Amino acid sequence: MYKEKTVLQALMGLDIGGAETHVIELSIELKKRGYRVIVASNGGVYEETLKSAGVETVNVPLHTKNPIAVIKSLNILNDLIKKENIKLAHGHARIPAFLLFLLQKKLNFDMITTAHGTFRVNLLLKRITKWGDRVFVVSEDIRNYIKDNYKVPEDRIYNTINGINLDRFKPSNDKDRKGILHISRLDDDTSLIAEKLIEYGRANQDIRITIVGDGSEAGDLKRQAKGLSNVVFTGKVSKVEKYLDEAKIFIGVSRAALEAMCYNLPVILAGDFGYMGILDESKLKLAEFNNFTARNTNMATYEDLKKDIDFLLKNGLDCRWERDYIKENYSVEKMVDKYEEVYKLYLGD
Repeated sequence: MYKEKTVLQALMGLDIGGAETHVIELSIELKKRGYRVIVASNGGVYEETLKSAGVETVNVPLHTKNPIAVIKSLNILNDLIKKENIKLAHGHARIPAFLLFLLQKKLNFDMITTAHGTFRVNLLLKRITKWGDRVFVVSEDIRNYIKDNYKVPEDRIYNTINGINLDRFKPSNDKDRKGILHISRLDDDTSLIAEKLIEYGRANQDIRITIVGDGSEAGDLKRQAKGLSNVVFTGKVSKVEKYLDEAKIFIGVSRAALEAMCYNLPVILAGDFGYMGILDESKLKLAEFNNFTARNTNMATYEDLKKDIDFLLKNGLDCRWERDYIKENYSVEKMVDKYEEVYKLYLGD
């Protein structure tokens, strides 16, 4: 009974990250709407979240270009697509999309993709980057990147959003909000703000700083913070809402910033690719354009970050508009409506 409405979602992993939580919310909402959803990835902390919602998961090493892993991934995907008679696959990163492309003609299924960010481009990477029949973009700057670098026709590019589950990200009324919260992968290209927060924590040891996430740089960051009892690393967690509900200030970018806005928290948009400072309504158009990443703005400096943190700790900020803004513009339902319009072109009503 499932065959005509089965969708395969393929991504690198299921740990903390914007693309990962995007796929999780998409898959759970699709399941509610009657789709059978199979998620192929290298797994991670969010795997149980999917399973508890009735979404099937398959472990495939889609996180690496290692030749042995690539062959293993192709074999698993080949068997899965044939066995489940999958007619629509949705890729969410360069490696998964490329492997799906290699199988597509042989197995006769359709493929679409979502571009969650901008990535390094060279002749080789252009050849192995496959966008499928249609590609979704989460912001206008990514649309421009796709058009400029890959010559994808305008009518094959669709807008989507990072849908936020407002039932999950909901503030309680009995929390004494304290400290600074940063949520991010902690890899070599996503750990700049964590480094600067450790520096701030060393100079302000009465301020609690919580860093949620893990990655290749986590060990080095912990060594930098050695002896600082006010700087706390949580590692991988699936329920980040607990930390959002306790924080006084959020610092970060992209989907995590949108989740923080559900709590009407003061947000400093700061990441490895730019710095927009304290978010207010005057900055929303630019934030929407770059998917709240601060991409292609001023680079983050410790001096700017310190100035904005000090201002918020001293003065606070009325952010009661934020949750209503998310509800109107970034709900999960709105995101999935956009996807479903295209899914129906392949799978029917």
